[in-house]
Amino acid sequence: MTTAATTPAQPAEASEVLRGFRIFEYSDLVYWWAIWFAALICIVLTSVGGESILIGDKALKVHPSPWVGIGFMVVMFSTLIFTQLRARGLYAVILLMGVALIGLIVHITIGWALIFDQITLIKVHMNLAFYVVVFVVSFVIWFYTTFVHARLTYGLVNPGEVGWYSPLTGQFETFRPLNFQVLKRSDDIIVHRILGLRFLGLGTGDIDIKFDVPGGGSQHHVFKNVWRPGAKVARLERLISGDR
Repeated sequence: MTTAATTPAQPAEASEVLRGFRIFEYSDLVYWWAIWFAALICIVLTSVGGESILIGDKALKVHPSPWVGIGFMVVMFSTLIFTQLRARGLYAVILLMGVALIGLIVHITIGWALIFDQITLIKVHMNLAFYVVVFVVSFVIWFYTTFVHARLTYGLVNPGEVGWYSPLTGQFETFRPLNFQVLKRSDDIIVHRILGLRFLGLGTGDIDIKFDVPGGGSQHHVFKNVWRPGAKVARLERLISGDR
C-alpha cells in the first residue's frame, strides 16, 4: 500500500493577505447619494400625501407641508457645501465648538422657539416633477462617478509592489518602493463619517502614500475618498513589507 505525500495547506488568512488588491478613489460626487436619496423620499411623500394645484392648464402635484421642501434644501445644500469645505482634526473641533457656541447664544438671546416659528413662515413647495428631475440627474451622476469613472484609473497593490493602472488607456506604472510610508489622514466628521456611512460600517477616508524609487526619486500620492480606508491601509502595509 502506498500513500501520496500531502503538503500542508496554507492558512487561508495568509493567502488572503498576500493577494493583491485595487484601491479605488472617488471624486466628491460620490457623496451625492444623499441628494438623490432625499429626492426619492420627497417623491414618495409627494406622491402619497400631495395635492393637485392648477397652474394655467397644468395640474401639478405638491405636498402641502413646506417642511418637505425645506428638508430637501437643507440636505442638498449641506451636501454641496460640506463636500467642498472640509473639517479635519483640530478644524473639526473648532467647527463643533463654533456651532455649539452659536446655538448657546441663540438660546440665551432670542430662543430657538422663535427661530423655528420664523422658519415655518417660509413656504417652500416643489412639485413632484421637480423631485423626479433632481433624482434622475443626481442618481445618474452618482452612478457614473461610483461605478464607471472611479474604475478608469486605480491603484494596484501586489506583494512588494505598488502602481497605477488605467484600463481605458492601458497605461500601467509599477514600483518596488523603498522607505514606504502610508497613513490614513484624519477624517472629516461630516463627509467621511456621515456622508461616508460610517454608522453602517462603511466610511470613507484619504490614504496618503510616500516612497522612494530605486535608482533615485520619490513618489507621493493621495487616494481620496476611499471606502473602508483603515482596512486597506493595514493590508497595504502587510503587502509591501511582505509580513504574513
